[in-house]
Amino acid sequence: MEEKTIVCVDEVVFDGQTEQGVELDYVLPDYCPDIFKVLSCTLEPAVVSYNASGDGRLNIDGVVYIKVLYTAEGSENVQCIDARYTYSKTVDLNRKNITDPIISLQMKSDYCSCRAISPRRIDVRGAVSCRIKASASVEYALPNIPDGLQVRTTEIDCCGKTLFAEKQLTIREEIDTGAAGISFIMQCRAVPKITDLRVIADKAVLKGTVTINALYGTPDTENPENNGAANTEKMTADIPISAILDIDGITSTHRTFPEISVMNCELSPKSDSGILSCELLVECRVRAQLEDTLCIATDVYSTEFDTEFTSNMLKISSEPRTLSQNFTVHSNLNTDKGEIRSVWDAASELKNAVCRPCESGLTLSGQLCITVYGSNTDGVPFFCEKQEPLEQVINAENVTPETQIDFTANVIDTGFSIKPDGNLEITSTIALDASLHTTRTIEAVDTVTIKEDCPKPKCDEFALRICYTNEKTDCWSIAKKYNTTVAAIMEENDIENCDEPIDGGVIIIPTA
Repeated sequence: MEEKTIVCVDEVVFDGQTEQGVELDYVLPDYCPDIFKVLSCTLEPAVVSYNASGDGRLNIDGVVYIKVLYTAEGSENVQCIDARYTYSKTVDLNRKNITDPIISLQMKSDYCSCRAISPRRIDVRGAVSCRIKASASVEYALPNIPDGLQVRTTEIDCCGKTLFAEKQLTIREEIDTGAAGISFIMQCRAVPKITDLRVIADKAVLKGTVTINALYGTPDTENPENNGAANTEKMTADIPISAILDIDGITSTHRTFPEISVMNCELSPKSDSGILSCELLVECRVRAQLEDTLCIATDVYSTEFDTEFTSNMLKISSEPRTLSQNFTVHSNLNTDKGEIRSVWDAASELKNAVCRPCESGLTLSGQLCITVYGSNTDGVPFFCEKQEPLEQVINAENVTPETQIDFTANVIDTGFSIKPDGNLEITSTIALDASLHTTRTIEAVDTVTIKEDCPKPKCDEFALRICYTNEKTDCWSIAKKYNTTVAAIMEENDIENCDEPIDGGVIIIPTA
């Protein structure tokens, strides 16, 4: 028996999010000074591990890093409270027997509030969420059409089976900042970048870097008895990433889509030194696809017997194309903290990002969240934050409302300048990496039943008939209506292309 043609279709089996509340009741250790003013409280969610089980459930182990900065009465030194909140979540993907789903997780902080119940105790309330997208390759078998039937087929360009591999790496590095000592980490960001991808003998070699940007406090050298940080410094370090992923069947002709994402980043200072211990949990992924052409049966009939068939709706995706573009967004921030003496650090993050097709190409929208640390002319530390809507049009060709978009959008750099009026101008550089493909729905023949006990009546009185067409039609519709073959109609009427519509006129119908 002839083997059936297998069509592989990538389907999104789950697209949603899960939320987790965060609560912390924290009492200061004896060596920490009393709380006079809370400067800031931030939640940084991360994923420690995740796995999808065979029963369609996704298990996530997460951690939330809680950081509270405050000052003591009569002191300009910044104090820091570091805590962590761990949790586990189980999400029903609503699909059982999913084979090797591709899971995408995006963590974000939703809100956070902090209040000092007493000079020695704080209460933190907040929430974080995780956007979950799961896709899987679903196989459909195209039927074998019995011999002797008239079959209408459609050729469509598509992608073959998606090849995919991923690997998680735990990387530990020590970073020498050159400082005499480090009190604590005030802020930390990890930005991944792909530098090279090579395909060699069923393997993909992925290389890149993770840039660590951190703001840390240094101890008061003039008054060592004072706790906290009297000064702040910024640090940048590049950590190399390299992974070899086994992908059976991948060749240099495949179109590849590499990705490096930072699931978790921990920075901790070593006591009495300027060295930072860095632990990264990095996920490296490579997806590969190859262009293919399918010939799909969309209609079928017999000229001798009544025929019935069932259909299956297939969503066939075209070969994806990539789009990468960086753009800058300018924002104004009113600190309202008096005249600025110095800005220690400025950071921005894009949340709730959505990318849609538009007339010019793509529209990226979301919320841009900006945070600034600094001090005023009186030496008093301050913290400012602002959220503003973002909408950016990205020029792209051949984009239609049916275009499907898989994308990542991250802030890769944040700059600032102090304006003459005392406000801050923040410049955020955002990197958009998108994969674009068009999905076409085809009604394909699934099963065919030939009713041999119901033969079609034959008309032997004449060999030809004449059909008058008043509107555009095609050879297949005429042949099926009059129970003949497309080849016979084309031969009798000198038609060269059966797919071109017939724009009215007289058509000769030969008998089958």
